Amino acid sequence: MKMKGIALLVLAALLLAGCSGRADEPAMYIRPAELSEEEEAVARLLGADTEQHLFDVALDGTAKTVSICAYELMDGKWESFSGGGGMALEEGEKKGRMAFGFTDLRGDMRQAVQFGKNFSAVSWGGPEEETAAAGMSQTTAFLSNPTEIVYGQEIPIAVQINTAKNEVSSYDPEYFFQPERYAEKGYEHVYALTVTFSQEPLS
Repeated sequence: MKMKGIALLVLAALLLAGCSGRADEPAMYIRPAELSEEEEAVARLLGADTEQHLFDVALDGTAKTVSICAYELMDGKWESFSGGGGMALEEGEKKGRMAFGFTDLRGDMRQAVQFGKNFSAVSWGGPEEETAAAGMSQTTAFLSNPTEIVYGQEIPIAVQINTAKNEVSSYDPEYFFQPERYAEKGYEHVYALTVTFSQEPLS
């Protein structure tokens, strides 16, 4: 395992401390994580990439699984190319964090999930010929606001566009549910990353 990967794993373990909720947030949500000065100091000490996208998660204690899925837009529809297997959550878990690190969603990817003592991290790399970023303009929009978690419903975390076109429009990840907005632009490669929480156990 690379030293950077080890540093990120240790950092994720240290970042689990929950944050207090806000009046305008739903009871169950996922939102960009806010690092304390102490957490940022630990990240610098470990040499971790603090640009990695971290998210705070609040649940009601009844969730049993979380799954992460990556898609490519094909003929106006999202086609899954990675993930969906799911990670089991222990009963009663309410606070957690998730981390995602990638440049090209079809290339190297790292994801980490932690709830209580339950921790999972996975890294993989796509075949070079499938990596679309080389020689293309790229824009990635990440979830930026607290988003309500509804069991069984996908939440788009990121949408990425790779294209040779001179002009690229970046859309909020919520437009994942309107793939025609991307299709009408004629972009060569559009990818999406989603998370889903469920009260159903792993099959």
